[in-house]
Amino acid sequence: MIRYMIALTLALTTWMHAAQEAEAKGSFSGRPGWNLRLNDDTTDQLAAQLKQDFRRCQANPKIYRYDCYRRSYRTGAQSLRGSSEYAPIAKALALVERRIGAVVEANLDPSQPKLNEALFVNHRAVKPEALPQIKQATIAAMEEATTLLLRTPDNTQQKHFQRIAAVIQSNKVLLRSALLELPRTLVRVAQLWSLPQLPLRG
Repeated sequence: MIRYMIALTLALTTWMHAAQEAEAKGSFSGRPGWNLRLNDDTTDQLAAQLKQDFRRCQANPKIYRYDCYRRSYRTGAQSLRGSSEYAPIAKALALVERRIGAVVEANLDPSQPKLNEALFVNHRAVKPEALPQIKQATIAAMEEATTLLLRTPDNTQQKHFQRIAAVIQSNKVLLRSALLELPRTLVRVAQLWSLPQLPLRG
Protein backbone atom coordinates (compact mmCIF):
# COMPACT_ATOMS: atom_id res chain seq x y z
CA MET A 1 0.00 0.00 0.00
CA ILE A 2 2.84 2.38 0.91
CA ARG A 3 4.61 1.58 -2.36
CA TYR A 4 1.41 2.29 -4.26
CA MET A 5 1.00 5.67 -2.56
CA ILE A 6 4.62 6.59 -3.30
CA ALA A 7 4.24 5.60 -6.96
CA LEU A 8 1.00 7.57 -7.24
CA THR A 9 2.61 10.64 -5.67
CA LEU A 10 5.56 10.44 -8.06
CA ALA A 11 3.23 10.08 -11.05
CA LEU A 12 1.16 13.10 -10.02
CA THR A 13 4.29 15.16 -9.41
CA THR A 14 5.66 14.25 -12.84
CA TRP A 15 2.35 15.07 -14.52
CA MET A 16 2.06 18.45 -12.77
CA HIS A 17 5.64 19.32 -13.70
CA ALA A 18 5.01 18.43 -17.35
CA ALA A 19 1.79 20.46 -17.39
CA GLN A 20 3.54 23.49 -15.94
CA GLU A 21 6.32 23.24 -18.55
CA ALA A 22 3.80 22.95 -21.38
CA GLU A 23 1.89 25.99 -20.16
CA ALA A 24 5.06 28.02 -19.72
CA LYS A 25 6.01 27.22 -23.32
CA GLY A 26 2.59 28.34 -24.49
CA SER A 27 1.00 25.03 -25.32
CA PHE A 28 -2.50 25.74 -26.68
CA SER A 29 -4.55 22.98 -25.13
CA GLY A 30 -7.85 24.80 -24.67
CA ARG A 31 -7.46 25.05 -20.89
CA PRO A 32 -7.04 28.37 -19.06
CA GLY A 33 -3.47 29.68 -19.11
CA TRP A 34 -3.06 31.21 -15.67
CA ASN A 35 0.65 31.98 -16.05
CA LEU A 36 0.71 32.16 -19.83
CA ARG A 37 3.21 34.65 -21.22
CA LEU A 38 3.09 36.16 -24.70
CA ASN A 39 4.93 33.82 -27.05
CA ASP A 40 4.93 32.96 -30.75
CA ASP A 41 3.84 29.34 -30.32
CA THR A 42 0.67 30.14 -28.38
CA THR A 43 -0.27 33.04 -30.65
CA ASP A 44 0.24 30.96 -33.80
CA GLN A 45 -1.67 28.01 -32.38
CA LEU A 46 -4.55 30.25 -31.31
CA ALA A 47 -4.66 31.84 -34.77
CA ALA A 48 -4.62 28.43 -36.44
CA GLN A 49 -7.39 27.14 -34.18
CA LEU A 50 -9.60 30.16 -34.86
CA LYS A 51 -9.05 29.83 -38.62
CA GLN A 52 -9.92 26.14 -38.49
CA ASP A 53 -13.06 26.89 -36.47
CA PHE A 54 -14.13 29.65 -38.87
CA ARG A 55 -13.76 27.36 -41.88
CA ARG A 56 -15.84 24.71 -40.13
CA CYS A 57 -18.52 27.23 -39.19
CA GLN A 58 -18.64 28.59 -42.74
CA ALA A 59 -19.40 25.08 -44.00
CA ASN A 60 -22.48 24.84 -41.77
CA PRO A 61 -25.94 25.85 -43.00
CA LYS A 62 -26.40 29.59 -42.58
CA ILE A 63 -28.99 29.32 -39.84
CA TYR A 64 -26.46 27.49 -37.62
CA ARG A 65 -23.35 29.39 -38.72
CA TYR A 66 -23.49 32.25 -36.25
CA ASP A 67 -23.94 30.20 -33.11
CA CYS A 68 -20.92 28.25 -34.34
CA TYR A 69 -18.93 31.49 -34.65
CA ARG A 70 -20.03 32.46 -31.15
CA ARG A 71 -18.70 29.22 -29.74
CA SER A 72 -15.39 29.60 -31.60
CA TYR A 73 -14.74 33.06 -30.14
CA ARG A 74 -15.78 31.85 -26.71
CA THR A 75 -13.38 28.90 -26.85
CA GLY A 76 -10.54 31.17 -27.92
CA ALA A 77 -11.20 33.63 -25.09
CA GLN A 78 -11.51 30.91 -22.47
CA SER A 79 -8.20 29.35 -23.48
CA LEU A 80 -6.47 32.58 -22.42
CA ARG A 81 -8.40 33.13 -19.20
CA GLY A 82 -6.18 34.18 -16.32
CA SER A 83 -3.26 35.36 -18.45
CA SER A 84 -2.58 39.05 -17.85
CA GLU A 85 -0.43 39.35 -20.97
CA TYR A 86 -3.06 37.81 -23.24
CA ALA A 87 -5.91 39.62 -21.47
CA PRO A 88 -6.51 42.19 -24.28
CA ILE A 89 -6.83 39.38 -26.83
CA ALA A 90 -9.16 37.43 -24.55
CA LYS A 91 -11.21 40.60 -24.04
CA ALA A 92 -11.51 41.20 -27.79
CA LEU A 93 -12.56 37.61 -28.48
CA ALA A 94 -15.07 37.69 -25.61
CA LEU A 95 -16.53 40.93 -26.98
CA VAL A 96 -17.30 39.28 -30.31
CA GLU A 97 -18.69 36.21 -28.56
CA ARG A 98 -21.07 38.33 -26.45
CA ARG A 99 -22.28 40.43 -29.38
CA ILE A 100 -22.96 37.41 -31.57
CA GLY A 101 -24.55 35.59 -28.64
CA ALA A 102 -26.94 38.48 -27.96
CA VAL A 103 -28.19 38.77 -31.54
CA VAL A 104 -28.43 35.00 -31.94
CA GLU A 105 -30.36 34.71 -28.66
CA ALA A 106 -32.79 37.38 -29.83
CA ASN A 107 -33.47 35.56 -33.10
CA LEU A 108 -33.52 31.87 -32.23
CA ASP A 109 -35.73 29.60 -34.31
CA PRO A 110 -37.29 27.06 -31.91
CA SER A 111 -38.88 25.22 -34.82
CA GLN A 112 -35.46 23.96 -35.94
CA PRO A 113 -33.48 21.22 -34.17
CA LYS A 114 -29.97 21.85 -32.88
CA LEU A 115 -27.10 20.91 -35.17
CA ASN A 116 -24.96 18.27 -33.50
CA GLU A 117 -21.39 18.73 -34.67
CA ALA A 118 -19.51 16.68 -32.09
CA LEU A 119 -19.91 15.23 -28.62
CA PHE A 120 -21.35 17.98 -26.40
CA VAL A 121 -21.03 20.46 -29.28
CA ASN A 122 -24.24 21.64 -30.92
CA HIS A 123 -25.37 24.84 -32.57
CA ARG A 124 -28.72 26.61 -32.35
CA ALA A 125 -30.63 27.77 -35.40
CA VAL A 126 -31.69 31.35 -36.05
CA LYS A 127 -34.62 32.60 -38.09
CA PRO A 128 -33.68 32.86 -41.79
CA GLU A 129 -35.20 36.33 -42.11
CA ALA A 130 -32.88 37.58 -39.33
CA LEU A 131 -29.67 36.49 -41.10
CA PRO A 132 -28.85 39.92 -42.64
CA GLN A 133 -29.25 41.61 -39.24
CA ILE A 134 -27.14 38.97 -37.50
CA LYS A 135 -24.46 39.19 -40.17
CA GLN A 136 -24.20 42.97 -39.85
CA ALA A 137 -24.02 42.77 -36.05
CA THR A 138 -21.29 40.13 -36.30
CA ILE A 139 -19.24 42.24 -38.71
CA ALA A 140 -19.60 45.29 -36.47
CA ALA A 141 -18.38 43.29 -33.46
CA MET A 142 -15.39 42.01 -35.44
CA GLU A 143 -14.51 45.55 -36.50
CA GLU A 144 -14.61 46.77 -32.88
CA ALA A 145 -12.48 43.86 -31.67
CA THR A 146 -9.93 44.45 -34.43
CA THR A 147 -9.72 48.15 -33.54
CA LEU A 148 -9.13 47.32 -29.87
CA LEU A 149 -6.29 44.96 -30.72
CA LEU A 150 -4.58 47.34 -33.13
CA ARG A 151 -4.60 50.21 -30.63
CA THR A 152 -2.02 48.63 -28.33
CA PRO A 153 0.97 50.95 -27.89
CA ASP A 154 3.26 48.27 -26.47
CA ASN A 155 5.75 47.10 -29.10
CA THR A 156 6.37 43.81 -27.29
CA GLN A 157 2.67 42.95 -27.56
CA GLN A 158 2.01 44.45 -30.96
CA LYS A 159 2.89 41.52 -33.19
CA HIS A 160 0.78 39.11 -31.14
CA PHE A 161 -2.22 41.41 -31.14
CA GLN A 162 -1.82 42.11 -34.86
CA ARG A 163 -1.71 38.37 -35.57
CA ILE A 164 -5.08 37.74 -33.95
CA ALA A 165 -6.54 40.95 -35.36
CA ALA A 166 -5.62 39.69 -38.84
CA VAL A 167 -7.49 36.43 -38.21
CA ILE A 168 -10.60 38.30 -37.08
CA GLN A 169 -10.23 40.58 -40.10
CA SER A 170 -10.12 37.58 -42.46
CA ASN A 171 -13.32 36.25 -40.90
CA LYS A 172 -14.94 39.66 -41.32
CA VAL A 173 -13.87 39.92 -44.97
CA LEU A 174 -15.32 36.47 -45.61
CA LEU A 175 -18.69 37.52 -44.22
CA ARG A 176 -18.66 40.90 -45.93
CA SER A 177 -17.89 39.36 -49.33
CA ALA A 178 -20.91 37.12 -48.92
CA LEU A 179 -23.05 40.26 -48.68
CA LEU A 180 -21.90 41.27 -52.14
CA GLU A 181 -22.61 37.96 -53.83
CA LEU A 182 -25.19 38.19 -56.61
CA PRO A 183 -27.58 35.39 -57.45
CA ARG A 184 -26.35 33.35 -60.38
CA THR A 185 -29.23 34.42 -62.55
CA LEU A 186 -28.30 38.09 -62.12
CA VAL A 187 -24.69 37.34 -62.90
CA ARG A 188 -25.77 35.52 -66.05
CA VAL A 189 -27.94 38.46 -67.15
CA ALA A 190 -25.02 40.85 -66.58
CA GLN A 191 -22.78 38.62 -68.69
CA LEU A 192 -25.31 38.56 -71.53
CA TRP A 193 -25.63 42.33 -71.52
CA SER A 194 -21.85 42.66 -71.70
CA LEU A 195 -21.69 40.69 -74.97
CA PRO A 196 -21.34 42.72 -78.18
CA GLN A 197 -24.71 43.32 -79.81
CA LEU A 198 -25.18 41.99 -83.35
CA PRO A 199 -26.52 44.48 -85.92
CA LEU A 200 -30.16 44.04 -86.79
CA ARG A 201 -30.93 42.81 -90.28
CA GLY A 202 -33.46 44.42 -92.42
